[in-house]
Amino acid sequence: MIEFKNINFIRDGDYILKDINLKINKNENWLVLGPNGSGKSTLFSLLKAYTIASAGDIEVFGKSFGFDNWNCVKEKIRIVSSTMDKFKDVLYKESVYEIVLSGLKNKIGIYEEESEDEKNLVENFLRDFDFYYMKDKKYKVLSAGEKQKVLILRSLIARPEILVLDEPCASLDLYQKEKILNFIEDIKTNLIYISHDISEILPTITHVVLIKDGRIFKKGKREEVLTDKNLSELYGLNLNIEFPRDERPIIHVLRGEGK
Repeated sequence: MIEFKNINFIRDGDYILKDINLKINKNENWLVLGPNGSGKSTLFSLLKAYTIASAGDIEVFGKSFGFDNWNCVKEKIRIVSSTMDKFKDVLYKESVYEIVLSGLKNKIGIYEEESEDEKNLVENFLRDFDFYYMKDKKYKVLSAGEKQKVLILRSLIARPEILVLDEPCASLDLYQKEKILNFIEDIKTNLIYISHDISEILPTITHVVLIKDGRIFKKGKREEVLTDKNLSELYGLNLNIEFPRDERPIIHVLRGEGK
């Protein structure tokens, strides 16, 4: 489904990504975990060509970047990230309904009247996700968690084959974070979840890639990668991780120097 081959990305003479090789298959949900500034977001921005690699190859859905029509690839991928903040002047004027509708049209803002079919589709979609009662609320009056949910719904209505969530719980308080994580856990689309926070590891995650200083530190099946040793080395702390059955992990920072 997605394959990065020997990816390098250089900015101002510095390697932001170096020698990245990663393959993501259909029906796998990946966690991309690492400290802030490790290159996690940059790597997956390559999928939408927001950023262009300095070297290496990218294949998605059997298409090769630079050789095949990439627009048909981008149509099947949706990314929810903080980059949406630059459109807040538009978003703040719109209702929940209008923002979700804009995802159906793959545009920022609504500049044309929707069809009756589109209206029904959006309204039924909001009902399916128990958010119809919010449809007329203006985005600007929503809580941070509600805003994040609207942006995720905006992406989901397009029925993408891959949904990339880049730090979806950043700036959320504990209550809002729990609400969003419970919502995300029920999403059926192939998921790539980018985070620096170990506590956000969802039970639905099947595979993990750890990124540190622009390089892949470890990758593979969740149970093989998320070990005390690997996480302690990743964060430079002495960590112990527990996984209660079908729950998110509990993290203990132990006394003493990092491993």
